[in-house]
Parts: sequence; structure tokens; C-alpha cells
Amino acid sequence: MHQEYFVQVLLKLDSGKEAKEVPMLKAILFDMDGVIIDSEPLHAAAAVNALKKFGVTTTAKFCYSFIGSTAKHMLEVAKEKWGLSAPVEELMRANEEAKKELLRQEGYPAIPGILPLMESLNHEGYQIAIASSSPLEEIFDTVNRQHLNGLVHKIISGMQVAHPKPAPDIFLTAAKELGVLPDECLVIEDSTNGLNAAKAAGMARLAFRNPNSGNQDLSAANYIVEGFDEVTPDFLYYVYQHAHRLPAVITTTSRLILRELFPQDMPALYKILSEPSTAQYCGEPVRTLEELTSLSEAYIPAAYHFRGFGLWGIFLKSTGELIGRCGFETTPCDNSTGIELGYLISENFRNHGYAHEAASACLSLCQRFGFSTVFCVVRLDNPSSLHLSKKLGMRMENEILRNGNPCVVFRFDVP
Repeated sequence: MHQEYFVQVLLKLDSGKEAKEVPMLKAILFDMDGVIIDSEPLHAAAAVNALKKFGVTTTAKFCYSFIGSTAKHMLEVAKEKWGLSAPVEELMRANEEAKKELLRQEGYPAIPGILPLMESLNHEGYQIAIASSSPLEEIFDTVNRQHLNGLVHKIISGMQVAHPKPAPDIFLTAAKELGVLPDECLVIEDSTNGLNAAKAAGMARLAFRNPNSGNQDLSAANYIVEGFDEVTPDFLYYVYQHAHRLPAVITTTSRLILRELFPQDMPALYKILSEPSTAQYCGEPVRTLEELTSLSEAYIPAAYHFRGFGLWGIFLKSTGELIGRCGFETTPCDNSTGIELGYLISENFRNHGYAHEAASACLSLCQRFGFSTVFCVVRLDNPSSLHLSKKLGMRMENEILRNGNPCVVFRFDVP
């Protein structure tokens, strides 16, 4: 759905200047342990059991501090920390034997939601790679066991690169193998080391807070989730756009693009809000450009931080010109808070069906946002909007006063 319009947004930097093409999301890079399979508790237990054979008594807490890095790096640190005489290769063999024994007894549980997420990402045309610190044979074994064959385009092991996470090598290699640029990737990780590696690679970052991955610092993530049931390609697109400080496209129609408004759009929006009839009916106080820009800078992080709805710009597909604004806000209604649909079109673009096209597109998103009922407040002296509300299938409910003006409340019950 994103490939044609959603990831090829042309953002006008300033009025009169040429638009420039912005980065687009092309690839999703998955860590494996703790993201695809819930393997960290077993890995920690195996390492504890292996080190015990060399006279070292430690806990899983020590092992969790190396999540995201390689087992070899952990055992090198253990060798130095406890002054072990055994070579690292011997420690690694013991670790592998302990891991195989626990795998035989317990096996790796899958993280819920990963398989359908990868299937939907493939359907949307995204490239997928697994970039894991685990040995290559373990990654292939996981791909087979979790039925990910045909969904993963490239597999990169930390054993194949010069420096383990938190160095960016593994993610840069994955991007190169997929034939994409680092800033065209989004990484899904559960560890401090993995997120720092992705950040060093210049990639967008989604963190999964896995309770079995220990006390990980996930502050390097652009966004954190507790599970994958509600993570979709659309959601990852939002994470990516916001990570790059870019507006996300909400939806498109035959003639319009509805996307988030950013500070760069405020001069054009200011011109529309300053039009006499727009100022009369939009219900907003008259503001200077500076005030409007300041408000937008405060509004955007609150309204657009993955909540999914807000007030969006209406842009012509043909020219990229901002011609209005539409969307949803939570506002008081009948002594409670409800979802209000709002829309306005610049004077120069009225009577061409753009308001109906944009408002219809908004209403078609109601199920996606989980709305059951939407209302719209229209001034009695605005006959064109009164007619449009009826044309949209909204029912007239009652009359109220808003800002001292008689208005009609229309309601729309989402099918």
C-alpha cells in the first residue's frame, strides 16, 4: 500500500523552492534472539552451565549484559574476568554442548506475531533480513523451525563480520546484501547492544521490550512495543517516517494525498486560514504565522506519535500543493469526549468536490482507528457544509452554540 505514494512523499521545504525526494523505507532487519524466538533465557542458562564446568559460578544477569553481542565475545570477557586458562574455543564448545542439551529438553518458543508480520511485509513488497549475533547454522535452523522460508531474503550472522554489536557492521552488511541504503532500513531489536548498533548504522529503530531479555536499556529506540500483535507494515512505516522527522502519508484518493502536517507546511496553511471565509467558518482564532508554527511544533509530537489520528493536510497529487486540512480530534461532545471530524478547503479550490473526497477518505479510516461513532459540528450559516454532511451519510442530531454561533451536530455511525 505504501510503495506508490506512502514512501515517495515530496516535501516542500519552503514556498517557491523545489521539492526534494525524501528517504523511503525499503527493508526491515530483524534480530533473532529475543525478537523472533524467545531464546535468551535458554542461552543464559546454557552459558551458566558451561562456565560451571570451568569452576565459575555466575548468574544469568552476567549473560544478559551481553545480549545482542556474540557468545564468543561474552566468553572472552568471562575468560579474562575469572582468569580462566582454557582457550576461548574450548569455552565455546562447552557452551554449545550445554545449549544443545537444553534445546533437546526445552526448545525455543516463538515470539507471537512475528510470522504474520513477516508475511504482511512480504505482501507489501518490503525486503526482509535476519541480522543476528548467533551462528549461521542456528539462524537457518530457526528459519526452518519457525516456517520463515521464503519470507527472509538475506541472513547475516555476527560471526561473518569483523566487529559484533554494538558495532554497526552486521546491519551495514545486511543492507548491502539486500541492495538498499542504511537510511532505507528499519531494525527491530530487543537489546541495548543491538539498538546501539542500528543507531550507529544510521537506521530507524523499533524496540521490543521482551521481559525475558533482562534489564535492557532501550532508550536508543525510536519507539518501543510490548508485543507484535498490533505491529503492521503501516505501523512500521510511521515509525520510520517519524524517526527521520518526516510526515507520514495517511491515505490517498484519486486526486488527493492526506498526510501529516509539519512545520514546513505552516506558511501555506497560514495563507488558507487567513482567507476571509475560511477564518469565518473554521472556528479557530486568528493567529500569526509564528504562533501557528509554534503551535504545530507542540501539537505534532502529541498528536502524531503513533496514535494514528490527528489533523492532516490535503495535498493535490498533481502538484503537491496544500489546499486544505482535514482529520479527527478528540473534543467535548454531549458532556463527554468524542471523535470530531473536521475539514476545510481553500477558497480557490472549492466547488470541485475536494471537501467531499477528503472527508469521505477520513470516514473510511474509522474502522482502522477503532471509531464506532464520529460527529461533526457545522455552523447554521454554512449551507455548503450542511449539505456536505448530509451527503456524507451523517445524520442531523441537535443544535448547539459553539463560540457563540448556532451550529448543527451531525453524527456518523461507523458500519
